[in-house]
Amino acid sequence: MNMLLAANDSTTEGIAFALIIAIVIVSVLLAVAALVSLILRLKIFFNYWVANRSKSAAGYTGETAACEMLRLCGVPDVQVKKMGFFRALIYGNHYNATKKVIYLRRTTFRGNNLTAVALAVEKVALAREDHYGGGKLRARWRLQQLALFGPIVFIPIVLVGLIFDLLGGFTGIPLLISSIVGALFFLVSFILTAITVPVEKKATRDAMSLLASSNMLTPEEQQKAAKVLKVYVLSYIMDFIVALLKLIELILKLILSIFTVFASDKK
Repeated sequence: MNMLLAANDSTTEGIAFALIIAIVIVSVLLAVAALVSLILRLKIFFNYWVANRSKSAAGYTGETAACEMLRLCGVPDVQVKKMGFFRALIYGNHYNATKKVIYLRRTTFRGNNLTAVALAVEKVALAREDHYGGGKLRARWRLQQLALFGPIVFIPIVLVGLIFDLLGGFTGIPLLISSIVGALFFLVSFILTAITVPVEKKATRDAMSLLASSNMLTPEEQQKAAKVLKVYVLSYIMDFIVALLKLIELILKLILSIFTVFASDKK
């Protein structure tokens, strides 16, 4: 009997150790992916800086470019508005599929540079997709509203679970349940990121096609605008990889927590 218990303890420790090793490996990969994502963000900043210094030869601003492209696309029910500070802080330049409004930052709305024009037309591409039945885009917008609260809600949920756990003699179960609930918010965020990649890739292709078929930008200006949008898509892809690794790390930690709780109960 003692030998059997010792064997079970050895197996339990082995599984726990394997889970810890897996978590460490995923954490290292996550750090590498986060570093690559940071480098892409810096590249976006550089491309923005170059494109910001290049004024639109035709004199378009983000606002006028969006309005003109909406007219050319035959999408009359979408408005273009300059967003306020808090909306810009939360969303950035975006298309609101519920209100049928393209919201642009002040610098994009008024800017007459290639960055402003490229970003404005990319949002028009999203609005056109929605106008002609873009199911993924609408699903993305709904999930985005929920995902915004995920990281905010996750921490207090875990803290509440920890408090109940301590008051109840630290069984580990309340903390485990709260962690699972919090993980669901991260799952929503991951699904949102997974949907965002194909939506943004298509919007970028459509935006460049729209610019190529109009006289809004010269061929040379179109190349500079394309660099801004393509790096933006790469950053979305890296965000997806980071989100996937975070999800894997979270699942492994939950499995380790569940395993630890039930292993302690058996003792």
